[in-house]
Amino acid sequence: MSPVSMNITETLCELCHQFISNLFAFDFSRQETYPSRWQQVGREWTPEKPWGDVFHHHETFSDLSESAKTCELCYVLHADLASMDPTLHQGWLGLYPFWSSGRAGENKLKGHFRAAFREAVDRMPWGSSKIGSIPLHSFRVCRRGPLKEDEEVHWLDAYRRLPAVPTTLQSSDISRMVDNWQRKCSETHKNCPKGKSESELPTRVLDLGKGNGAPIRLYEPVEGEKGVYTSLSHCWGGTINSVTTVANKAARKDNINFDELPQNFKDGIHVTRALGIKYLWIDALCIIQDSREDWFREAAKMHSVYAGASVVISALDAPASTAGFLKPDRVPLAVLNDEYAVQKVFQELNDYLLECPLVGRGWCMQERLLANPILHIGKEQMFWECHTEFSCEDGRKYTGESDGHVMAEFMATRKRIGVAAAQGRELDFKTWYQLLEEYGTRSFTVSSDKLPALAGAAALFKSTKPAATYVAGLWKEDIARGLLWCAHYDHMPGRKVWGISSVDRISVLTRPPEERAPSWSWAALDGHIDFWALRTSGFVVEVLDVAMSAGENEITAAFPSGTVTLRGLATRMFYHAPEDPKYDVGTLTFKKVDSPEDNSAALSGCVMDIDRQTPRFCWVVLMSKSNGSWYLLVLGRRPDGKFRRIGMCTAHNVEVDPKRFETQDVQII
Repeated sequence: MSPVSMNITETLCELCHQFISNLFAFDFSRQETYPSRWQQVGREWTPEKPWGDVFHHHETFSDLSESAKTCELCYVLHADLASMDPTLHQGWLGLYPFWSSGRAGENKLKGHFRAAFREAVDRMPWGSSKIGSIPLHSFRVCRRGPLKEDEEVHWLDAYRRLPAVPTTLQSSDISRMVDNWQRKCSETHKNCPKGKSESELPTRVLDLGKGNGAPIRLYEPVEGEKGVYTSLSHCWGGTINSVTTVANKAARKDNINFDELPQNFKDGIHVTRALGIKYLWIDALCIIQDSREDWFREAAKMHSVYAGASVVISALDAPASTAGFLKPDRVPLAVLNDEYAVQKVFQELNDYLLECPLVGRGWCMQERLLANPILHIGKEQMFWECHTEFSCEDGRKYTGESDGHVMAEFMATRKRIGVAAAQGRELDFKTWYQLLEEYGTRSFTVSSDKLPALAGAAALFKSTKPAATYVAGLWKEDIARGLLWCAHYDHMPGRKVWGISSVDRISVLTRPPEERAPSWSWAALDGHIDFWALRTSGFVVEVLDVAMSAGENEITAAFPSGTVTLRGLATRMFYHAPEDPKYDVGTLTFKKVDSPEDNSAALSGCVMDIDRQTPRFCWVVLMSKSNGSWYLLVLGRRPDGKFRRIGMCTAHNVEVDPKRFETQDVQII
């Protein structure tokens, strides 16, 4: 390949100037011979060999710190590397454009390079288990402006294809990016709305008037009135002093004092005005917070509120309402010339999302599920999530397909539900279980919110299956499969291989402060769960009855109760706790004296919901048999003869004689 010309017009230190000039002269490819300050790793294996050929940069971290005062590129490097543990700052700084992951081979993205101090290369974090991911503390040469209309660039030419993210976020940046994303949705995405369409306005909205200084008031539209509005998805982070109450509602119809609002709300108003939209919906201001009647009525309408918004504004990184999400400084940028700059490579999207405060909050799951589209505003860049893809401000795009990460699976599930609802197509119950797997990773300030916070999602799902009956977070028509849930396990980091073994890591489940749901419902406990109905078939149990004493088809019910009666193969067994208390997976045998090693008398893969270290007698009912594997509910028997769920067993390569079980009717409460 012929070298790429590069004219650096900005002031860089001598080392940075040489490194960038060399990269362009090399056409970002490995060379047989190098200029001075470059070192080849050689043929013999050493700890730094996977890092590839290296440019010898500053001699010490202190030298880098001093140069960062005058050199923009050194400042970009320093801003990222300074956050590392000081033990990783030993030796001279190396810049590595040709590293190898050992899984995806040598880096082929032109313009990307890693950085590490020489004595710490074997201890540098990768940051993601995704095959082909770019490691932490990597940097990229990038273009300063977006691609031109119809301009096509090969995906390997990342330095020409991916744009820099502005270091500050102006109103013009927000409107420009949203306009571009909306135009793409309108022109190329068949499952996305066409522009800012009007919807029926919620019961109350904030009327922002015209212009940044206009008065703000609480507005109650007439029934059926339509308009364009945004809604804000945010973390409360504790008490909000400026909520709407019965006492201040009337005054707020005349005026809301902008200065008294928490920063998240001020930022939501700023973004809405930047988008040229008049109305904004914020839960704390548009629902009367001290009226139980108003709260439950509006909670039941969450489906239409978020689905009807022209844009949902998502405050990804703000842990509380006072934190704000529009930061004056985002991520540093080293300008090279009018065309190119250098910036850090952002964290792998799925891993980043998993750490965001908003993604950890229970109420916010359905807000993201119901919305289309969503403008996520993070601490370093903006994102656009529609029913086709998840687009990043730095030019990357994700679909969520073919990725086992819980964040990716939710991305794909969200699209599937949204598209089916929009097109009037019926959904499979499996989609509901996929949704609940992500929901289980989230937490609540108020424990009793767990089921009400799912009401909007339940309403959306039910809209695709009108005949389905909602019962304690599950569906009566598919209750046998819905009962087959278990504490989540990771067989390998970043990759799920289904089949629990004795040494797998199992998530912790806990009981809420007060009984919230029947023991057979996943909502009875808190914690990350897996639905094994997504991984198995061959159900052999018969459902005789589902009798709800409270909460049937009431999607906002906080404390449903009821009984499921099953007919199937059942028996009494003894639970053997794991020999090593650091593990969570036990074994079931027919007698207490039976050996867990006797395959004819033992069922391995038993995970108790709560107490996994106490041996005890229990009862089991066989739910499913598939390819030599059995899936059983583990139950505790009450003095009145009824049962409560206490765990689940996934036994593989079963040698137990089924005749040791008897057909029984089992009533679970």
